[in-house]
Amino acid sequence: MRIKDLTPVNRLSTLTALLFGVGLFAISAICLFSARYFFLMNLNDIEQQQILQHNSEAESVINILVQSQGKRAYDWATWDESYQLVTVGDDAYRDRNLYYEGMKTLDLDMMVFIDHQGEIVESVMASAAHQLDDLPVSLRNQLMSDDGIGTFVDALVIGNVPDSDERAGLIVMDGDIWIISVTPIRDSLGESPVGGWLVWGRYLSTVFPSHYESILAAKSSLSVFSPEKVKDITVFPLVQVEDSGQSLTACRLLDGFNGKPLAVLKSAQERTVFLEGNKLITWLALSILSASVVIGLITMLVFRLKVGVRFTELEKGLEAVVKGQYKTRMNVEGNDEFSMVGEVINQILAKSSHTYSALNDVAEKFEALYKNSNLGLLMILDDKVIDANDTIARILRYPSGAVLIGQPLLNLCPELGSKPCTIEMLYRAAEKGERHFDVEMLAADASLIPCKLEITPIKQQNSDALMLSIKDQSQQKEQEGLIEQLEKHDPVTGVMNRSTLFEELAEQMKVSEKNDILFSPSLLYIRIERFNIVAGAFGHHMAEQILVAATSELKQIVDIGTLGRVSESEFAFILNTNSRFAPYRYARAIVSALEQPLMVEGLEVRLSVSVGVVLKTKMTPTPEAMMNAGEYSTYRAGYEKSRIQLFNEKIGEQFKSHIVIQRDMARAIRDGDIYPKFQPLVKAADEQICGFEALARWHHPELGEVSPAQFIPMAESRELIIALGCVILEKSCEFLAKVNRMRQECGLGLLTMHVNLSSPHFSDPELLPTVKSCLKRYDIRPDMLTIEITESMLIGSTHHVIHHMQSLKSMGVKLALDDFGTGYSALNSLCEFPLDVVKIDQSFVKRIGIDHQGEILMSNIVRMSKALGLSTVAEGVETEGQKLALQALKIEELQGFYFYQPMSQQECLQAALGSPLASKWVS
Repeated sequence: MRIKDLTPVNRLSTLTALLFGVGLFAISAICLFSARYFFLMNLNDIEQQQILQHNSEAESVINILVQSQGKRAYDWATWDESYQLVTVGDDAYRDRNLYYEGMKTLDLDMMVFIDHQGEIVESVMASAAHQLDDLPVSLRNQLMSDDGIGTFVDALVIGNVPDSDERAGLIVMDGDIWIISVTPIRDSLGESPVGGWLVWGRYLSTVFPSHYESILAAKSSLSVFSPEKVKDITVFPLVQVEDSGQSLTACRLLDGFNGKPLAVLKSAQERTVFLEGNKLITWLALSILSASVVIGLITMLVFRLKVGVRFTELEKGLEAVVKGQYKTRMNVEGNDEFSMVGEVINQILAKSSHTYSALNDVAEKFEALYKNSNLGLLMILDDKVIDANDTIARILRYPSGAVLIGQPLLNLCPELGSKPCTIEMLYRAAEKGERHFDVEMLAADASLIPCKLEITPIKQQNSDALMLSIKDQSQQKEQEGLIEQLEKHDPVTGVMNRSTLFEELAEQMKVSEKNDILFSPSLLYIRIERFNIVAGAFGHHMAEQILVAATSELKQIVDIGTLGRVSESEFAFILNTNSRFAPYRYARAIVSALEQPLMVEGLEVRLSVSVGVVLKTKMTPTPEAMMNAGEYSTYRAGYEKSRIQLFNEKIGEQFKSHIVIQRDMARAIRDGDIYPKFQPLVKAADEQICGFEALARWHHPELGEVSPAQFIPMAESRELIIALGCVILEKSCEFLAKVNRMRQECGLGLLTMHVNLSSPHFSDPELLPTVKSCLKRYDIRPDMLTIEITESMLIGSTHHVIHHMQSLKSMGVKLALDDFGTGYSALNSLCEFPLDVVKIDQSFVKRIGIDHQGEILMSNIVRMSKALGLSTVAEGVETEGQKLALQALKIEELQGFYFYQPMSQQECLQAALGSPLASKWVS
């Protein structure tokens, strides 16, 4: 091998000395200039913050002047004489009450009285001659212009703004800046309507800044804002250097009476600290730089003379090694570092031939294992990657393992993060015998890759190194995250499920109590009304899409807090805000937004919601109490026009009753405490009783009479409605058998019985056996029993529901459509289902005699029902006029308080066995 000639013997030592000196000088210069730059930058920042603070203090002084003037005007505005002046007039008011000394005592230059029509009835102005004059016409026009108070006064007069509003601010008149306040005028008791407005004015330039120079740290001035000179107002507050760097100024815009930029407030101060600091740091830098130059030259000269000779000897020895002259030994005289290096080189030359072959065999075996491993492998020495296989490159999304060589471990294992893997941590773990870790490694695209890490201490280059075996855990972590998502979140909407939301509410309540926070979490409980009807009408998939759309709307409305889905059509928001009014504002926004049509897969869907608002109080000290109170509040919100109900003490008392009803309902159904009362139906032709409708009633031992509107929905929600319906059906059939047996003994005809059943009954496989059993047990003809159903139950009816209806019809039991006209598709209901009777809702009956359209509508319903072969019953008949009109329409049966109220069995027996007209009972 041909070896190139080595450089001259003096070149290495000279170059080393030169580089050492230049490096020392460069380091000194860089440090000095960097220190000077950051020192001056800090001084500049301090002075800018200081001048901005002084400017803000000047603004605060002006704001105090404006606010205090509006407050001081209150006494004059609630004076009976001022009220008389603007309402009925008072020619002597000015002579009695307005004079120059009084104006100056009030620190005023102008006083104006405006009546409720926006006209000036009195105005005065303090003149330079120490007397009061009329306000000049030019100033009156400027004052009442749009740039003055004209817009605000107009809004007060026409009612766009409540006439009791007051305002104070700045305006410009004749180039001067004025403080103007507008205060509503009432009588001294403050109970009268606003009669007009009192306007006070003061020259701001006469008092600011001259009267406040002693408290203002910077020299301040005020000038009128000119839009032509300032094109971009977003630059304010503005800090500028002026007077060739000798002074610093800060400017900010002041808004006027109408909220528009009106004046520029400027504060200025000399840059004493910055200028003196610049001189000091400049002289210091020059002094240190000069000293470093001298020291560097001396050091370079000594290095050249003392160390350069030893470099020359080392160069000669290395030349012999490169040329393969192994018999030539280096001169290792002396006992310094150079002699030690020479001795090491001599030993290496002696052993290199023997060790090279053995090392080459081991390296080939290790390389095969290293490259073909299915684990990522890294070798770390001194916190740097010294080797890496292609597997770890694929895991971390690098092109090859060679790209990783030379990179610090910090580039692959960040110090920050949930699972760091710093070199210090790995060495400490190795010393303790720990080998396996779960870590997050940084990929080439800056994403974090979860990995399983195993460390093995090794020796490399006579130093302690680490071999890292790495397995990608991304897929496993992704699966674990998906499982956790399904456990804690609703699969349809993606928000928290009920249990997770409950835990979040408990945690927030615990934090607020532990940290003694002034505000506690509040709860918005949201119920989508009649969602089961919507779901039945559009199908399961569409129902889920509607829920997703509703969830999206809710997230946009309430941009704070935590949202969760707590049941099929119920959501809850946890709000954490220091405003006790914010939950109600959000509730109103929710009701308003969800009442708007939603576009879901090209269809327009209309929803209505009820919202319960629950604040943490003594009544709701626990998460369970808040959730239960929210659920009950939504139920009560359905009766409110606003569809919003705050859980207060009154609702809390009702809630206690609600809990009692929930507690006792199952027992009451089982023990027969819930029983039927019966309201007779009469034939329209002769007004004789022809049947009864069974109406569930409950007299609670603690609460007294409980309304069916309260316990029947509760029974449906608790899945007790089937048991309740069976009890009412059983008792109704028992009573019908009794009354018909007694009527037959008296030679009277048989009566019918109407029993209401809800939607769950028609999905119950025991419905048909139960009806058959009752008919057989009490020997009742099937056509004497009529089952009443609602239109909403028919929407989206399943195969089982329709099958049960057809089976009842085939048994001979009649089916009646109750509350006709209040559902979603009344006409379709009459045509598509096996009905026998139409019960016209009382809302149609009440329109008789009130509007002609109601009578026409009623007539059409009767005619259409007869054309379809259906009998008609009119509900809610309460007046003689309604009865006569319905009889004229040939309706078969009538029901209402005009004839009978719901009665007990004994009272019904008396009415059914005697003359209907003579035996009327009115409770």
